[in-house]
Amino acid sequence: MSKKKIYSKKNLIIFAPFMENGGIEKNLVLLTNYFSKKNKNVILITFEKKNKKFFNKKVNVIFPNFYLPNYLKGRNFRNIICLLILLRYILKNRNCLVISFQSNLYVTLMAKIFNVKNIIRIASYGWMRNKFKKIIFYILLRLPTEIVVNSKEMKKDLKREFNINAKCIYNPLDTKIINKSKITKKKYFSTSKKILKILFLARLVDAKDPITFLRGLKKVNTKIKFQALIVGNGSMRKFVKEKIEEYNLKQKVKLLKYSQYPMQPLNQCNLLVLTSKFEGLPNVLIEAQYLKKYIISTNCKTGPKEILKNGNFGSLINIGDYNQLAKQIEFFYYNQNSNIIKRKIK
Repeated sequence: MSKKKIYSKKNLIIFAPFMENGGIEKNLVLLTNYFSKKNKNVILITFEKKNKKFFNKKVNVIFPNFYLPNYLKGRNFRNIICLLILLRYILKNRNCLVISFQSNLYVTLMAKIFNVKNIIRIASYGWMRNKFKKIIFYILLRLPTEIVVNSKEMKKDLKREFNINAKCIYNPLDTKIINKSKITKKKYFSTSKKILKILFLARLVDAKDPITFLRGLKKVNTKIKFQALIVGNGSMRKFVKEKIEEYNLKQKVKLLKYSQYPMQPLNQCNLLVLTSKFEGLPNVLIEAQYLKKYIISTNCKTGPKEILKNGNFGSLINIGDYNQLAKQIEFFYYNQNSNIIKRKIK
């Protein structure tokens, strides 16, 4: 029997209980649809039925097919339900490969117990900041069949911290989707060339640190002409709204909910700002580069330094340093037509 026939019969199970509005989910959709072109037996296990619309018809999307009250839809409970679905599929067919985008620890243990091959994808540095998790993962990271990371910096960190040899595979980028989704007649910013158009496109959570962004804007509020747009959902949304008013930025800063078309405001801005405390390989920076936008990003682990080539393709600032952010915004405002800025963008 040929290798191709063996491959076509193996079930490929992709485990992703939670789909929010972020880079991990974007990569999940691109990769799953890609796998389905190569393998007829692709199964995606997720919690929400509505997620099915993002995937092509070849993907067998499995989700809990029963009603749950809202108080039972917490993250932990959703994870347990999806793990039980995964267990059921593994028991039915051991001839499978499980790729986990989330809950790597539990999926790895289940795969080890039932002697199933699994690949875990580590796409964020956040968990490595927790000492307890580092101890647990020091043991468990030796169990998966393969570990994939999305940046060379993270690959080095895993080798240094855990003596693990991971494979680095960069995030996929579908330029056709970007080109199609960026088109709109809607005007997100002023059309005046004298006004700097600044975008913050991220989940409104502590890891993305939107308050540092607002503090930076507060510093330049009376110095330059700008209009800023914050696009995102998250637990800090109300707090962000309060800070916009507290910093007297209501006339210059708009807060919009995340939509299916984030490329539209990104295509219309002059400057993208990322103030994250940690990342993996932030898709938004790569998308901004493709659309020829200038970028100011924190030099957080991991990804920004790698994408911006140590600041040669944009500006890198220290985490939480809103004074540095303000200086870089002001510098770009007065020098956006200079050769140095044009070279960085090009």
